[in-house]
Amino acid sequence: MYERMLDKQHKPTFSELEAYCAGASQLFVRLNNWISMNLSTEKKIVFPYGKSYGWGVAHRKKTKLICNIFVEDNAFCVMVRLSNKQFAAHYEDIRKILMQK
Repeated sequence: MYERMLDKQHKPTFSELEAYCAGASQLFVRLNNWISMNLSTEKKIVFPYGKSYGWGVAHRKKTKLICNIFVEDNAFCVMVRLSNKQFAAHYEDIRKILMQK
């Protein structure tokens, strides 16, 4: 795991989250946009699970959490919250997005 944004006192902008991902920033933006567009989610910058996870982007459909994308120094981590049926329906599409250059 890479170093995460753990300063809860400063809520970052989406641009700051993107910049923190550095070399992974294009993939971070592409994944967030793909999830918003294809799963019709709303994005919100959150610090959800205490000091270990840090700042990230929550994707929700109404009140249901779909996933969190936590920024890391030169990387990011995705925590997906899907039922088995949802996972099976979207796995190949997500894999293809992540494998694009």
